[in-house]
Amino acid sequence: MEHTGSLCLEAMQKDGQTIISDCWFEGAFKVTRPVYLESSHPTIYCIHVGGGYVNGDSYETSISLKKDARLTVTTQASTKVYRTPDKPVRQYTSILLKQGSILEFLPDPLIAYEKSRFVQETTVHMERGATFLYSDIITPGWSKTGEHFQYDWVRSKLKIYEDEKLQVYDHLFLQPKGHDMSSFMQMEGYTHFGAWLLVSPFVTEQWIKELSNILETCSSEARIGWSALKTNGIVVRVLAYHTQTIERIFQACTDLVRRQWQQVPLDLRKY
Repeated sequence: MEHTGSLCLEAMQKDGQTIISDCWFEGAFKVTRPVYLESSHPTIYCIHVGGGYVNGDSYETSISLKKDARLTVTTQASTKVYRTPDKPVRQYTSILLKQGSILEFLPDPLIAYEKSRFVQETTVHMERGATFLYSDIITPGWSKTGEHFQYDWVRSKLKIYEDEKLQVYDHLFLQPKGHDMSSFMQMEGYTHFGAWLLVSPFVTEQWIKELSNILETCSSEARIGWSALKTNGIVVRVLAYHTQTIERIFQACTDLVRRQWQQVPLDLRKY
């Protein structure tokens, strides 16, 4: 196999309901059968059967949604990256969204343990009129000393093309060694980082005002910032001391989106 784990998902709309039209996986990646938490579309849980990512592992995920299809994709548990003495772990994700499609891509947090190195690259090609909802949370793992930020480095890249034009490019690089992670323009005293992003025709000025009001109510438990994107979209960034704090804030953001879609709040029922 070229990769430690590979996964390919394709969804299409049929008779008013989204179905999985193609699915295959090999290596350390598996997926559950589609779960219809809502009658209109399935939720897919991605599973890593190895328990964690280790030295030199490479993973590839491909997700494709046909016109007007809708899909929710999450993971069964957090992504755990252990020591990588020789080669970093690499994870590549490619996403294709046709007009009118909606993808909620909400993986569990990344936990980077002591002396780990991790590269994540996510590339999205979407047609205008499609919707992409995404979240990413990075947390420091356990270490012998009990100190945070014992991983070597974490790199995360996100590229979003709309009608083949690059609209979003986000590059996060955290390298604790030789840097004071508590300093200004680093983590500024916090330990956990999260990003929540939405690109969608549903994003309007009025909707952004509603989201801003919700984030204001959460500002006492975390440091929160948001920015409107060049295209119809918004990105929210959060610094906090606990994973659960970021998850609650992102849940509130996602629930607001789903109210716009006249859908119930998202409940992935993992615990």
